[in-house]
Amino acid sequence: MNLIEMLKNEVSPGLISSLSQKAGVSEEQVQSGFSAGIPAVLAGILKNGAGGDSGFLGGLLSNITGSGAESNADDLSATNDDSLLEKGKSMLGGLFGKDSDTLTNAISSSSGLSGEKSAGLLAMIVPLVTGFISKIMASKGWSITDLLGKIFESKADISAALPQGLSDSLGIANINMPDLHIPKVEVPDVEVPSVVVPDVEVPKVEVPKVEVPRVAPVNYGPGTEPKSGGGFLKWLIPLLIILIGAWWIMGRSGCNKSSMSSTVDSLSAKADSMGNRIDSAAGAIKTGAAAATTAIAGKLNEAGDFVRDLGASISKKLPDGTSINIGENSVESRLISFLEDKDKPVDKTTWFTFDRLYFETGKSILKAESQEQLKNITAILKAYPNVNLKMGGYTDNTGVAAVNKKISTERANAAVQELVKLGVDAKRLEAEGYGPEHPIASNDTEEGRAQNRRIDIRVTQK
Repeated sequence: MNLIEMLKNEVSPGLISSLSQKAGVSEEQVQSGFSAGIPAVLAGILKNGAGGDSGFLGGLLSNITGSGAESNADDLSATNDDSLLEKGKSMLGGLFGKDSDTLTNAISSSSGLSGEKSAGLLAMIVPLVTGFISKIMASKGWSITDLLGKIFESKADISAALPQGLSDSLGIANINMPDLHIPKVEVPDVEVPSVVVPDVEVPKVEVPKVEVPRVAPVNYGPGTEPKSGGGFLKWLIPLLIILIGAWWIMGRSGCNKSSMSSTVDSLSAKADSMGNRIDSAAGAIKTGAAAATTAIAGKLNEAGDFVRDLGASISKKLPDGTSINIGENSVESRLISFLEDKDKPVDKTTWFTFDRLYFETGKSILKAESQEQLKNITAILKAYPNVNLKMGGYTDNTGVAAVNKKISTERANAAVQELVKLGVDAKRLEAEGYGPEHPIASNDTEEGRAQNRRIDIRVTQK
């Protein structure tokens, strides 16, 4: 677990709720503040450490008030607001100097708060984050030097987690490993005595030549090189010889043909069974290999949303006579195929991921570009009046799991409400949020996290 995740795990739902009340902002905005504030504080510490200001860092991390040292409590009711704000403003100035306004503007942009609200929220968050850092240092037995080393190791993660453009403003990419003031150890000059090695004549040893008999290569013929499954061939060839011999004996001696026929049939069945097993195993290997290489085609856009490759655009005529324009690989295309296939029953494991449904950062507000797909889903539901759907909301693993569960539920409900506005009967729809559960991609990359922030649908009635 990297340093950012360790700090985010210290942020409890109770803390977010208390801070939301004190700062006069929503819990989602507090969560956005922590998501930006944690990497920003680490970046500030690294920048000061790289500049050699270890005295400031020592004072910053050791002079933590009760609000910082106990910041993992479920509420801040006992904390004096003015004291927390003053402490935060002082820390902000010391950590970021002239970059404080840039950081405030970045928080404002990512959370949707005004500049004043963002400044107040950030001033409250910074002492809490430094309190978390102090707590982790104490539990791990880290010194300031150890902390700087850990932050430097997480430099790439910190840069990726900062709000857009802030990494360049703080110059994170150009920060080198801080001077950790490791004392030089003077190694005294030691005179190494010279050692004279006497010449030793090494006798020559004649190695006798050994003639290795040549073995003529086996000519398999074109296209008949040996392949895997040789054990089966070794077993099959003797079996064929036995079958031919049995047939010859039967014809020569006039033995009981029905008995011999049964024996031959039994041996043939065994051969067929063995062949089927090999074919089945080969098919399983091919299927597994194909599944292992399956990947979601697409890329991130400037807003940080994952845009899937939907393939060629086609016009699909629905049972009620209406037509919709969809991509060959779109969720609409896959949903229609499922609905029209009578051999595919409704179950609880078949989900389809929306590929053009996006929300504003940290909110459950649908972006304008989501309307096209929602209108297509509405048309499909109207064309298949017996179909009912369930919406599942998901997030990446960034932040507090309880908060992610809440926003995933709100987003699933927002998708349902939009379909109802477009004319779908609310009784045909249901919604549930699953937070960071059931990821479809790795949360270790920005692209993977974008894929995990999604809405899925499941057919509950066909």
